Order: sequence, then C-alpha cells, then structure tokens
Amino acid sequence: MGEKTLLQPRGTAVICLLAGTAAVALAATYYNRNRLSKRPHNDQQSAKLQQLLAEYRAALHIPADLLCTIRDDMVKQMNATLSGKEHSPLLMLPSMVDELPNGFESGDFFALDMGGTNFRTVYVKLSDKHGEMDDLKMDEFPIEDSMHHVPADELFDFMAGKLVAFADQIGKKPKPGSMPVVGFCFSFPLRQLSVNHGTLIKWNKGFTNENAVDEDPTELLEAALARQGMQARVMSLVNDTVATLAACRYQDQDTMLGVILGTGSNGAYVECSERVHNASKKLPPGTNMIINCEWGNFTTAALPMIDEDKGIDADSVNPENQHFEKMTAGLYMGEIARRIILRLAEEGGLFGRRIPSGLQAQGSLTTPQMSKIDHDMSTDLLKTADILQEAFGLAVDQITLESTQVVQEICHLVGWRAGRLKSTAISGVMRQLDRDNGTRTVVGVDGGVFEHYGHYREAMKEGLNEVMGKKAADSVEFRHVNDGSSLGAAYLAAAAVRIDSPRDSEGSQNDWEKENRGLQEGPSTPNKTGGGKSKNGGSPNGTD
Repeated sequence: MGEKTLLQPRGTAVICLLAGTAAVALAATYYNRNRLSKRPHNDQQSAKLQQLLAEYRAALHIPADLLCTIRDDMVKQMNATLSGKEHSPLLMLPSMVDELPNGFESGDFFALDMGGTNFRTVYVKLSDKHGEMDDLKMDEFPIEDSMHHVPADELFDFMAGKLVAFADQIGKKPKPGSMPVVGFCFSFPLRQLSVNHGTLIKWNKGFTNENAVDEDPTELLEAALARQGMQARVMSLVNDTVATLAACRYQDQDTMLGVILGTGSNGAYVECSERVHNASKKLPPGTNMIINCEWGNFTTAALPMIDEDKGIDADSVNPENQHFEKMTAGLYMGEIARRIILRLAEEGGLFGRRIPSGLQAQGSLTTPQMSKIDHDMSTDLLKTADILQEAFGLAVDQITLESTQVVQEICHLVGWRAGRLKSTAISGVMRQLDRDNGTRTVVGVDGGVFEHYGHYREAMKEGLNEVMGKKAADSVEFRHVNDGSSLGAAYLAAAAVRIDSPRDSEGSQNDWEKENRGLQEGPSTPNKTGGGKSKNGGSPNGTD
C-alpha cells in the first residue's frame, strides 16, 4: 500500500504543484483583500465621506412629482416645435417617412449604419414570401476616435470603402452598370427633405468633422461610393431611432415608438399629420409622419443637474447642448460616476491619501464598467476591485471593502437616475399619442445600454409606474430589436423601392421589379421628392 501511494504519474505531481501554487497565490490575494478591508479610516475622513454620500443620495434621487414635471415640460416643448411657430430644445424633426415596411418588400439590399461607436455594413435578401428574409450578412467595425475629427470626405471614404470590401467579401460585388440599392442609417440630427435626402443640422456624440454640417449625407455617401468604384442609389436616409421603429414595426404593428439607448439616446414616434406644421412640405390630412424627437437635446429648468453634469457639459465638444443625453446615455454615465468618485477620493479619503492618476483621467471609467460594478454580486465585491485596478490603476492596498461598496452605490445611483429620467421621455410620447391610458403599445429599443444594463431597464420601468400608473405602464411593452437600426435602414430602402416601383393590374410586382430584385441597371437620379403610395403599401396610422 505504501509503495502504491508513492507511485504517482509525473504529470499528476506537476499538476498538484501548480494547483498548490495557484491556491497559495489565491489565498494570499484573499488574505490581503480581507486584511485591507479591515483597514481603519481616519474618523474625520470617514465622517466627511458619509456626508458626501448622503448629499449624492439626495441629489441623484428624482421623486415622482419631479418626474411628472419633467414629462410635462417635454410634452409642451414637443408641441411648441411641431406648431412651426415656436422653437424649443426638442427639434422634433419630420423624417418624411410616411410609409413603413409592410412585409411585401422583396429584393437584395445593402445598408450602412453609422452610430456613435461602431459602423456596420449589411446585406439582406428579402423573400417573395410575406415578411420573410432569405439571407442576412453583416459586419461591424469600430469608429476610431481619430475618425471623429477628420474632414467629412475622409470619414465617408472610410465608410464607402468598408461597404465595397464587404460586398466583395460576401460575393455580392455589383456587376458593371448595376445600381445597388442602399439604406443609410445616419444617427445624427437631420433636416429631412425627403425619405432619402436631408442636411446635417449638427454633429453630436463627440463628432466634429468639417464640411458636413448643412450638407446632404446621401450625396456625400454616393460620391464616396463612386470614388470607390460603386455607383449606388441611397433610397433611405434615416437616423437610428426611425430605423429601429421600422424594424420593430416589421414584427409588430402595435409599435408606436422607436428608441435608442446606447452611446447616445433618442426616440422617434408616429405622429398624426394634423399636428405637424414644421415639415419641409405640407402634409396631406389624415396621414401620419414619423417624427425624430432628438430628445437628447431636451433641457428644462426642472432637470436636476449636479455639479458633475455641469462639468461634463462644460468640457464637452458641444457645451449647453444635449443636456438630457448627457445625463442618461452610455457615452456619459461612466464619466459622471468617475467624477463623483474622484470627489469622494479627494475630499472624503475614499482610497486613502493617494489619488491615482487614472482616477483623474477623463473617460477612464466606461459605462460598461460602471454597469458591471452596479451588477457585481461577487464575494466581497472582488470584481469591482478588479475594475478599479484596471480603470484607475489603484494599488491593492488602496482598495477596501468599504471603498468598493461606496463605488458600487455611486454607480447604482447614477444608472438608476438615468433610467428614471428616461421614463419621462417614454411617458411623454405616450401622453402625446393619448396612449397613456392602458392601450397596448410596443416600444422597439436598440442599443447596448438597454441590452446589457438590467438595472437601467428596471429604473425606467419604475419611473413609468410612478408617472403613468401601474396599469397604463404595464401596457407599454419594450421589445429589444437586435440590430434594429441596421435592419430598419435596409427595410426602409426596400419600402421605398416598393413604393416607387410600377405595379401590374393585380398589385403584384411587375417583371422589371421581379427580375432586378432591387438592383436597377443603368444610371439613375436619386429620388429627391419622396415616393407615392403603393397599392399594397401599409400605413403607419395607429401603429409604429
């Protein structure tokens, strides 16, 4: 028996040795953190820290009556701008989209989706069968910070080059003389002239590219594609909220609102034409128009901005703009939390006497990191400690259990405030549509904050319950539309082709449309007047 116990394979011994070494290292780490978690604070610093925490708990909480005030101010501004007689921070831009996809679209379509963080190229083949898709291919690329500030031609050349390479990669390179149809999701404020033409009003999301404001993104993209050797027709120019609305409407006809909750934040909804007096052309009565709210620019004296909000605004590329977005969107929430944590460290001794340079660096805490901290359920908040080391360069001896608990609370407060604030925009649109009365309404949502930040969604729902009442709030159904902005741009381009294409006497596609399936041969002048109604075309009346 003794000999048998000594006869172990050499590999087993090595594994045991490595396992033992790892266990010792892990035990040492736990020991250090547990020991550090008991490090006593200076009583004066601890008292100051608790005082600051109490201040932030109060400042970041938004009571129900204030939520109602903010919602009411938003509705007033919506109608002021729609009247065409007044101006307000809410731009309320008519998208000139009065026909949404209805499932009868078919053909081959490309789409480009330019957001704040990433850029996507899309190919979709819509089936002859109602509402079915035969093929979908997609690629995604990060938009490097340097691209935020290059001249517009360079930015659009970057996008055009990616689309041409993508088409070649998937075996869909257009034949000589063909005119592929492209949908363009351009997630920035547009003054819409038609469903596929408009001018950029201003940049946001940190972009400052010259020679783009007051220019037509469709023309910039078509010119860039031509420089890359691809002649194309851009048949839809929409922002991400309109595209998300269209994608969700394709799935559910009760959709009335499309929302983006990601790097930025915005909403688009279905408005009756009688209320829309700020469009570039008079709208026929009894129809609907998709309105791009641009609610990120909403502001009111009732918004409870704290010093950190004001500091972010002052340091941004667009001060005195986008207040609502800067309090609720993914580009900013992590930075709000970082600035609060920095103050707690400087004035309350949160991490001892040393202030790491990483904590002082703007943008060092991202919203995804903040969300992970907010959701951290690990023992002794060890995941939070790891993030603090990664983000700020904190030494192990600076991190205590108390400090990680404080950081988690701050992250939670910032995210919870943002979600509750967002409920004012959702409920404002419901009131504008007279659908805050229990009528089933689907809200299509896309964006990483909505998809990955669970506490944000919970806070938004809590705010709706308080502002609308639980019964009415329960009738608002949020649906995550994965890749909604990308697919919606393609669907809207397909709808534009359907509307503009000739039909036979039975309302079906004629031979030209069947044969080309979305690819027109020969040169074509892009449609600048918008399309008419299709016999089979759906209408956004009563839905989104």
